[in-house]
Amino acid sequence: MNTFLRYVLTSLFCLSCYSLTLTASAASLSGKHEIVLSNAAGERQVLGHVIFSDGGNGKMAFRIAMSEKMEDYFLAMRPFLCLTGSAQRLCWFPVHNEEALISEDDLLPLEYALMFMRTKPKGLHLNPFDGLYYKMHWQGNRIVGELHEVDMAPFIAPDIMPPDQRKRPLQDKDFFDADPGSNWLPQLSIE
Repeated sequence: MNTFLRYVLTSLFCLSCYSLTLTASAASLSGKHEIVLSNAAGERQVLGHVIFSDGGNGKMAFRIAMSEKMEDYFLAMRPFLCLTGSAQRLCWFPVHNEEALISEDDLLPLEYALMFMRTKPKGLHLNPFDGLYYKMHWQGNRIVGELHEVDMAPFIAPDIMPPDQRKRPLQDKDFFDADPGSNWLPQLSIE
């Protein structure tokens, strides 16, 4: 066998192994998995569960069920489920601009469904500039998220966005690095 043909066959084999690894990652998420927020001090808060099922066409459908530790609050003229700590309250702000389907290379619907807004523990108001967004990626057979700060205005007042950008309004320029020291639970994992 000549060198070029060997190179092509080896490359195709490696590519197929990589593809199978990705498919195995998504398949391992089938069923019920915990949504965990944590910090470097070792604190872990299980906020609820994501239930994954086959969505067809290589996609996984998901449904989120928050735990009873998420308390009801009426803030900014609307109800929220929130988790309150000693220095911060995190209020779940799910956005459902599209079907609840993810794929190996598109976790955005899950990211949008697990957005939060932060406020002080006894605060009664939410500021759209205090949005929290976990950019997610695969890590083995689980999904992890890195915290970023975002302005929630495109979700609170979608008419400020051009119609073609309303489904996925956030762009790279909209994300700001979050200071882990000033954020209570900067790590997200689905395990």
